[in-house]
Amino acid sequence: RCRFCDTEFGTGVPMAVDAVCAEVQRHPARWACLTGGEPLGQNLEPLARALHCAGYRLHIETNGTLPPAPVLFELIEHWTVSPKRPPLAEGFLRIDELKYVVGESFREDQVQEELARFVYLQPESSRPRFVRQALEVLRRHPHWRLSCRVHRWLGLR
Repeated sequence: RCRFCDTEFGTGVPMAVDAVCAEVQRHPARWACLTGGEPLGQNLEPLARALHCAGYRLHIETNGTLPPAPVLFELIEHWTVSPKRPPLAEGFLRIDELKYVVGESFREDQVQEELARFVYLQPESSRPRFVRQALEVLRRHPHWRLSCRVHRWLGLR
C-alpha cells in the first residue's frame, strides 16, 4: 500500500485458482505476472503450478520483505524485486532485476546491484522531478536502466 502504488486494492474479486487460469487463458499472452500489493503474502504455489502447467511463463514482482517458498523458483522464471526498505528477506535464490522507485526516500547508496542481473530505476508517479533525479543517477550508472510506467501514460490501469 505504497502511496504511489498502481494496485487498486478495493476493486479485487476473490477467485479460485481454476477461475484465475480460465481468465488468463482468455488473453493471447504467454507470460503471466504475479504482482499487486505483495504476492508472496499468499500461498502462490497452487496458482503458479496451474499456470506453469498450462504453458505460461511466469514473472513475479515482489517487494522482497517476505521469504519466497523455494518451490516457486522451479515455477517462476523471472524475478523482479522492488525493495521499499532494506534489508531483503532471506531465501531469494535468484533475482533477475532489482527495480527501485526513485522518489523522496530513494537512496542511491542502498542499491544492491550485486544481487541481480539488472537494476532498473522507476521515477515515482512519473513526476518530472523524479524523472530528472532518475536520469541524473543513470548518468553515474550507465549500466542501470530506466523503467517507465508506460501503462499509466497510455491511461491503462
